[in-house]
Amino acid sequence: MMVTYDLAAPGGGVKHHAQQLATALRRGGDHVTIVGPSSRPIDEPFTQGFSGVMNIPANGSDNQLGIFVQPWQVARFFRRNAFDVIHIHEPAQPALSYWSVWATRSIPHVATFHAYAEAEAKAFTLTRQLWGRTMFPWFQRAIAVSEAAATYASAVWKRPLAIIPNGVPTNVFAAAPAKPHAGPLKLLFVGRLGDVRKGAPYLFDAYRLLRARGVDVTLDLAGELGNAEPPPAIDGMTYHGAVNLPRLVELYRDCDVFVAPSTGQESFGIVLLEAMASAKPVVCSDIAGYRQVATTDGSYLVPPKNPVALADAIAEIAALDPMARRRQGEINRRAAMSYDWSVLAGRVRAEYVAAIAALRA
Repeated sequence: MMVTYDLAAPGGGVKHHAQQLATALRRGGDHVTIVGPSSRPIDEPFTQGFSGVMNIPANGSDNQLGIFVQPWQVARFFRRNAFDVIHIHEPAQPALSYWSVWATRSIPHVATFHAYAEAEAKAFTLTRQLWGRTMFPWFQRAIAVSEAAATYASAVWKRPLAIIPNGVPTNVFAAAPAKPHAGPLKLLFVGRLGDVRKGAPYLFDAYRLLRARGVDVTLDLAGELGNAEPPPAIDGMTYHGAVNLPRLVELYRDCDVFVAPSTGQESFGIVLLEAMASAKPVVCSDIAGYRQVATTDGSYLVPPKNPVALADAIAEIAALDPMARRRQGEINRRAAMSYDWSVLAGRVRAEYVAAIAALRA
């Protein structure tokens, strides 16, 4: 299973998707190796990293890609390791995916498309199309994580593809034991603050509005800075930096409301799923990648880039009694159960089996 983003970097929805899928497949008895570029040596089982990482800013985000991975190193790795299927996440990313496909043309390939953009420069679309023409003849099957991702992929992938969403380990992200609520409403934001598309500045403005209105709230922020300045110093706002998984789970369980003010370019709301699995109500932007995940009764969708609307939705939740918020969280938890990897991994595995059959045929 190949991830085209830096395996050593913290965060990363695509990387977490692949790692959690691999865990679910191993639990079923399959042997899975994670392969990808890495900015430092990785000492983890069933993982192979290649040096040659470079940052390519695009789509409102930093992208640490294996641009300078050496092709002979990739070819040597695949000569020494026999695989039944190669699953490449974001196959249109340059260099590493290209060398991997050309080194393994006799092995079945499956693609998963994660990306989405509301608008894209024509030159970039043409580049993706040209890149795809050199690689996609060697792929037997393809997956998109959402309808939005499928629409974006349709510019380069002209054959049918399965829609299999991102998953969440609901045994890891779970509801905290019920306890009496006291003190301010605790908000949580998770995401790289330097990514424009995550919309953190709009949340800061909304938080200032809430404080000015006298709404009793606090805000916890988790995620690496990237190229951003440190968050502003505002009373009740705490920046935790990049956190490990146990700490992230703890932050989800400890909050009252999860807030995702993204501006767009999101194909799927993984952070929404994590919050929903943790039985929390959600306030998020009304964008394509979030609409299919958010529930009607446990979520509040607001126009993106609108701090006033964001503050109004949070104030509406703050006015509810704690039991009403708990009921919203329970609705979200039930919805998240359908995205558990124990449900979705079998669907992905079926695509592997179909790819093997297609190549044999």
